[in-house]
Amino acid sequence: MDVNRIRCETAEMSMIPICREQITPEWLISMLSSVGDCQIAALDFEEMRGHNPDLSQLFRIRIDYSKSEAGHPEVVIAKIPPVDDVVRLREAAYGPYTGELGSYRLLQEFQGGSIAQMYGADEDPSENTACFVFEDLGALPIGQKYARIDFEVAKATLDLMASFHGRFWEDESLGSASWIHSADWSLLFNQDPLDSALGWKVIQADDRFEKSGGLVIAGEYLGKQFSSLQIAMGTRTNTLTHNDFHQGNVLLRQTPAGSQPVIIDWQMPAFAGATNDLAKFMMTAVPFEILANQETELVLYYFEQLKSNGGRNYSFDECWRDYRRAQVVTFANYANSCYKTSTDGDLIESSGDSTHSVIKALTLADPAEMREILP
Repeated sequence: MDVNRIRCETAEMSMIPICREQITPEWLISMLSSVGDCQIAALDFEEMRGHNPDLSQLFRIRIDYSKSEAGHPEVVIAKIPPVDDVVRLREAAYGPYTGELGSYRLLQEFQGGSIAQMYGADEDPSENTACFVFEDLGALPIGQKYARIDFEVAKATLDLMASFHGRFWEDESLGSASWIHSADWSLLFNQDPLDSALGWKVIQADDRFEKSGGLVIAGEYLGKQFSSLQIAMGTRTNTLTHNDFHQGNVLLRQTPAGSQPVIIDWQMPAFAGATNDLAKFMMTAVPFEILANQETELVLYYFEQLKSNGGRNYSFDECWRDYRRAQVVTFANYANSCYKTSTDGDLIESSGDSTHSVIKALTLADPAEMREILP
């Protein structure tokens, strides 16, 4: 017996679908009302994979209109909560649905450019959930898991990152917004100092990784000392942060001028230190060969763009220090995952490409510098 199917079929219909069968032409017409009036004859669904199914269901929908206006999309992406009641309410408790909705409303002027166009959305305050209809940014080529980041694409991504950070630099109104997380939450989410220290032991025992440079200093720092770093990181200037700026959340929009980065999955926004995003992007998305030769150049480029977009009272030395510290926080997060996903003492492949990239990135840091900047 398919319990979820029964739940879907018997659930009282609302504006928040929890299964494909509840995504009807009538519902989609209401979601597309911002574009104009339309009539839909049929929908063709493709269930999308590669995301966290506990957080959402994703469907690519091809629309057959019987009536439409210029601007109505032929294909859209519907993002709805999971059908399982326990999973949906558990995940809703930490705010990913309201966080994403709040982010897209705040960043409306960026929609259709550096973030996806949101055609429509609705929320259910009783469950703290929301649903969305986005533009379809297209699929990656067969065999390609992530967008390919070269030096110019890295700079373009840092440019738009700095535009978000600079625009909302010291914007205290965000600190009281109900949909955005605090700086403390951004540092503590998925972090357990003891588990991170145990994760470092797993990494140490894995022969695939070179244990050199700042990696060793960062690994030895995890555990009891990590709380001191969290306190120090809490003194940074706060701004709007994506807080999950890894490689899988960077897509590329193809334009006549070339590839334009687009940042997706704004489910964990925080009013926190900007270098959270900077470190995670640099460590997970920028190829190691580029980091090895142009890391300082890229961080300096980000800093200059941040200043030009409104980042005030912040020196490059402070930015570099905060970047290195945020690298250790990012590493702690992935080390924590290594321990939690490793039952046999090995760094298992489900930890993913990002874990390997994070580990390698820290080998580039100078050990003496790392010792100096860690509190």
